[in-house]
Amino acid sequence: MSSGGCVKPSILKIYLLYQSKDSKNHYADAERLFIGRIAKYIKFEAIQLAPLKISKSLNSEQVQQKEMEYFQSRIPVGSRVYLLDEKGKRYASRDFAKWLDNQMAYDSRDICFVIGGAYGFSKTFKQLAEGQLSLSDMTMAHHLARVVFLEQLYRGFTIINNEPYHND
Repeated sequence: MSSGGCVKPSILKIYLLYQSKDSKNHYADAERLFIGRIAKYIKFEAIQLAPLKISKSLNSEQVQQKEMEYFQSRIPVGSRVYLLDEKGKRYASRDFAKWLDNQMAYDSRDICFVIGGAYGFSKTFKQLAEGQLSLSDMTMAHHLARVVFLEQLYRGFTIINNEPYHND
């Protein structure tokens, strides 16, 4: 993928931004495992936000608006934002690795991936973001979505580096 077959040292950093209490995270060990593996390739930070307090009187669009403002206030300045959304662009693992490699090669700005709330993202947030990526057509628990994303990010780096993790 990359010239020379490995990820070049980069000042680029990747973030994963999400809301969670994590009191019942049965996937915490897997998350730590993949975060440690990803750190061998690039600067990476998972940013956990406390769940936003939302009034039950708000409709789904109002909730999406409040969550957009909450996330936007915490996205690292200057980052390219990609929303993880079930209606986003779907990639096979090799295609995702190619996309990731291109992102790192052609733009040195940090990348921030965002996992939204139960109602998804507002139309405005989708328009403001660089794009949306889908992990699956299926809805999944946020803890599980994080593990799936982290594993695919790690897999992408192993593909970029021609390492024997991914088998076609």
